[in-house]
Amino acid sequence: MTDTGNAAQTRLIAEQVAKAAVSEFVAEHPELRPPPETPALVKWVVGAVAALGSASIIGSAFWLVGTVNSMRETLTRLDERIQNGAVKDGRYDDLDRRVTALELKREDGHK
Repeated sequence: MTDTGNAAQTRLIAEQVAKAAVSEFVAEHPELRPPPETPALVKWVVGAVAALGSASIIGSAFWLVGTVNSMRETLTRLDERIQNGAVKDGRYDDLDRRVTALELKREDGHK
């Protein structure tokens, strides 16, 4: 019976020494402590902000692609019109007619 009592006391002392050693080790090395638990509300807010940010980035990408595509089509049509001569200012034709008429008058006047 005395052996059982000694074993229990020895076990109790060993547990106290182990707890004290771990406590002292953790006190000397705070970098090894686990980080504090993040509240659930903060996790939800961060998740919502991340989702909104992702949605806005995706929306901006779709808008940019659509805008560039529309611009490309517009420039293609404009280039075709310029090559076909359809985009002429009415004033250009009028000025060309006037200059031609004045040149003819000048040639007739010098002869």
